[in-house]
Amino acid sequence: MSPDDQTLAAELALGLLEGPDLAVAQARLRAEPDFAAEVSWWRERCGALSAAGTEAAPPADMWNRIEAGLATPVAAPTATGGRRLPWFAGGALAGALAASLAAVLLVPAPRTIERVVRVPVVTPAAPPLVAILAPGEGTAREPVAAVFDRQTRTLRLTATISVPEDRAAELWRIGSDNVPRALGLLTAGERAPIRIDADLSLQADEIIAISIEPLGGSPTGTPTGEVIASGALQPT
Repeated sequence: MSPDDQTLAAELALGLLEGPDLAVAQARLRAEPDFAAEVSWWRERCGALSAAGTEAAPPADMWNRIEAGLATPVAAPTATGGRRLPWFAGGALAGALAASLAAVLLVPAPRTIERVVRVPVVTPAAPPLVAILAPGEGTAREPVAAVFDRQTRTLRLTATISVPEDRAAELWRIGSDNVPRALGLLTAGERAPIRIDADLSLQADEIIAISIEPLGGSPTGTPTGEVIASGALQPT
C-alpha cells in the first residue's frame, strides 16, 4: 500500500475527510480489503488513544508548538505490527492527529436544535356556480347567464335586462322546497352584482329566476308578474 493510501486511511479513521474525498475513501473502504484493514488499524490505535485521554484545557501556546513541530523533520515512526510510514507521511499524520485532538478539546459538543416548520394549509377556492337563464315560452329574449361567486357571495348577470319604465326586474332563488325567495332588484341597464345574504347561500341545482314586478319589487314576497327567464345553478 502506498504512503498516500496510508495517509488517506488514517485521515478517514480520524474523521478528517469531507465532501468528495470522504466519498472516495468510503467507497474504497467497502471495495478494497487492504485499504479497509489499514483504516481498521488506524481506528484501533486512535481509539485506544482517545479512551486513554481525559478532557483538559490545552496550553495557551498549543498552536505555536504544533506549528513548530510541523516545521521540524520527524524521524520515521515504527508502528506496532511492523508497519512503517515514510517521514513525510508520519509528519503529516502527527500534525493532523495533534490538530484533531486540539479540536476535540477546544470545540464544545454540538447542540441539536429542532425547528418545527408549520406549513399553512391552503384550501382551494370553490368554483363559481353558473346558471343559464333561458327565456320563458313566447318571450323574445336572449338567454342570459347568472354567475355566483362563492368567495365574495355576489351574483352577477352577464347581460342587462330591459323592462318597462314603470316596472322592475326582480331576481329569485328557488330551492329544494320550491319556495321562491327574493334576492334583490336588478338595476335597469346595468349589471351591478347583487350581494347574497348568508342565510340565502346559493347551492348547486337551485333555480335562479327573473320576474317583472312593480317598482320597488313584489308586494307579496313571491313573484307576481311574468317570469321572463330561469335556470339551474351548476358548478363550472
